[in-house]
Amino acid sequence: MTSYKIDRGLLEQKSTEEIVRILKKERDDYAPEALVMLEEILRTRGVEPAASAGTSTTQRSETGVAPYQAGPEELIGTPGDAVKVLNHLLSGVLNGTVDPQVGQVASNIVMGILRAMEQELMQEPEEGR
Repeated sequence: MTSYKIDRGLLEQKSTEEIVRILKKERDDYAPEALVMLEEILRTRGVEPAASAGTSTTQRSETGVAPYQAGPEELIGTPGDAVKVLNHLLSGVLNGTVDPQVGQVASNIVMGILRAMEQELMQEPEEGR
């Protein structure tokens, strides 16, 4: 296997838009170490790589799209939380960072949680009766 020296200075000369494009569409043209550096450069510029590129250098599916991974900040405790997760899924599917089938399954799970919340609300005993 050939080992390449990665020039961070050269990568830092790229615009934020170029880096985002590389992380979204040209990942296969870069070494994993360069991709990590590009993500670090975005972070230093105040851009979260996962939000802009939607991918992680650690995992990708056979389709080239990173699997959706909900974090602890995405726990659904209220309907508003569900809306945030659904919006995230939709934008991920539209920009190609979330596989459509994964997005559909995740959306079905979120909708199931919302239905369960609704049922719980409807079954609460009325106070004062």
